[in-house]
Amino acid sequence: HNKIGDDGISAIAATLNSSSVRSLDVRGCDFTILGVKCLSTTLSTNQNIRALWLSGNDMTFEGARLITQAAVDNGKCEHVSYGGRYEDDDVVKKLCSILEDRKRQNASNKGSSKDDGGTKQKSLEESPQQQP
Repeated sequence: HNKIGDDGISAIAATLNSSSVRSLDVRGCDFTILGVKCLSTTLSTNQNIRALWLSGNDMTFEGARLITQAAVDNGKCEHVSYGGRYEDDDVVKKLCSILEDRKRQNASNKGSSKDDGGTKQKSLEESPQQQP
């Protein structure tokens, strides 16, 4: 895990504004609600992002609600994972169910095609040599 903190996640969020990255894995990066606010802003404007993995960060329930609401508002995002830490919150649970419904609907619209459409994933857990 790369402990980049709020400053690091803010820098990543800024670069994602004009990026075609479709999934973002920032597990264990040690960011807080401040980093979540930056990610939420990016998520609300970048409709390329379809999935986020956020476990191992100290974002509080408020942050989990904020980022999940941004994912719902995004209109394209289908998945947000907190590694079980915040999913028991009623608000987060309700918002995540909306994302799951969206994912099912999109899958049924695509039929049985498994083409990933050139999906790109940005992971801070993998070194550049390990990424495909």
